[in-house]
Amino acid sequence: MFVAVLLPVAAVAAGQGAPQDVPGTLQGPSGTTAMIASAAYPGLGQLLNGTERKAAIVSGVEALLVAGIVIEDRRVRNSLRLYKQTNSDRYYDEYSEHFDRRQTLVWWAAVAVIYGLADAYVDAHLADFETAGVPRVESSVGVGGEFRLGLVLEF
Repeated sequence: MFVAVLLPVAAVAAGQGAPQDVPGTLQGPSGTTAMIASAAYPGLGQLLNGTERKAAIVSGVEALLVAGIVIEDRRVRNSLRLYKQTNSDRYYDEYSEHFDRRQTLVWWAAVAVIYGLADAYVDAHLADFETAGVPRVESSVGVGGEFRLGLVLEF
């Protein structure tokens, strides 16, 4: 899981992303390619589309959800084992609580995966969309550590 979180973060640090605007070259992956890449590895479709921060966020969220599912699954199995050994209501209550948490995490993970797939597909189709005239928010950190936030409108 540690590698699953660090791979997209390393790619962001390296500045990898979609191909640059070079005449005669492809502008990025197709929607299907980006979606398949995102299905193969969470965040890879976003990385191919050139949205490195989003790739790191998508892969990190999915990795954390999967880690939570694994942890809750271990707790479910342990509580069930202890309940069978002792027949104590305390362990059955723990089992029920962890079972519900695990199921909730499974649903959230499914939502995160579907979001990642759909986002990669849509971003690939909107890669060449003209954004002039659409305001955007930009942020930066200056040399002295000051934080700058601004609204940009291009004509």
